[in-house]
Amino acid sequence: MIGSLFTMLSWIFCAGLLAGPVLAQVSFSRGQKFQIILTGTPDTSKSPLPPIDAPVWDVDLFDNDAATIKALKDSGKIVICYFSAGTWEDWRDDVKDFPAADLGKVLPEWPNEKWIRTGSTKIRDIMAKRIKIGADKGCDAIDPDNTDGYQNDNGLNLQKNDLINYMQWLQKTAASYGMKIGLKNSLDILPTVAPIMDFAVNEQCAQLNECTAYDSFLASDKPVFHIEYPTPLTPAQANTTLCNGPGTNGMSTVLKEMALNGITIYCDGSREETPTKGTTNPPRPSKPPTPPKTTTKKSSTTIRRTSTEPNEPTPTTRRPTLTTRASSSPARTSSQKPTSTPGNGGGCRQKHWDQCGGNDWKGCTVCESGFTCKGVSPPYYYQCL
Repeated sequence: MIGSLFTMLSWIFCAGLLAGPVLAQVSFSRGQKFQIILTGTPDTSKSPLPPIDAPVWDVDLFDNDAATIKALKDSGKIVICYFSAGTWEDWRDDVKDFPAADLGKVLPEWPNEKWIRTGSTKIRDIMAKRIKIGADKGCDAIDPDNTDGYQNDNGLNLQKNDLINYMQWLQKTAASYGMKIGLKNSLDILPTVAPIMDFAVNEQCAQLNECTAYDSFLASDKPVFHIEYPTPLTPAQANTTLCNGPGTNGMSTVLKEMALNGITIYCDGSREETPTKGTTNPPRPSKPPTPPKTTTKKSSTTIRRTSTEPNEPTPTTRRPTLTTRASSSPARTSSQKPTSTPGNGGGCRQKHWDQCGGNDWKGCTVCESGFTCKGVSPPYYYQCL
């Protein structure tokens, strides 16, 4: 009897080891302040990092090592780890694991990325490994991006139900390690998957007049981590509909630059800059979405105004992720040269993936040998490709 009990306990212990780490559960709730950094990594050697009062941090899964994530958690942060769950990226370490048959069309804005067949067993094996990497590093939750390929010219005949099934699978896989999961944009499936999502991440719902779609989600005490991309990025933008438009009440809103670096404006008008270290990944700007056709003029600054009013900042926003909504205009290619002028002079050169131009750009506008400064979101953003 004792021998059998010992054998059973030994089997359970070994099974637990094989299953991988199971993380302590964290709690998400409506209105939690957050920070998101996908260009660079938080420099934890300079702790305590601002914003000190933000309990939730969204960072890149691959760029941040276990020590960085541990340091954030030791300072009381909930760490969400971002990765692309819907595209093949040619700079990732696991790039050769993707079967050619499961790769779709190249993303127009991103010549180094392709849509993937999310229902493929091999693709899911790759994503399961990525989720396990997150668990091994200590991530509390995952932020899977680019899962709405069905809304784009993907070359794989992806359908809406494919995304629903994929999100259900991602949630179960993350939960097996004790990790939470959020839905990125994809508002048309929100009612279906909301019960299994712990939070949502939205880009530009204020600019697109879509924030009210989250009313029920917020009412269930789940947070919506909401990002807008105004130009210029100044504290004055906190007094616009980006922060106080319909449906934004209760959201966790940040105003960011396209690169999603350490600079953040919050809706109370405060500006925080988190010290960061460099990254080898390409930055992630994209084309601006088509603004909504119908608007209501308000006393505060709106995205589209019918007249020019002095002394009001006009937020010109654009989506930095790779996804494009069904209502977006076709991707643009441009041979336009950057509208900025070199700020450093003296023959400076930008490296591969570096920004080389765009509105308000003050840095180098010439790329090193072998690369050309191309508009990925002209006239806003140019990059050495």
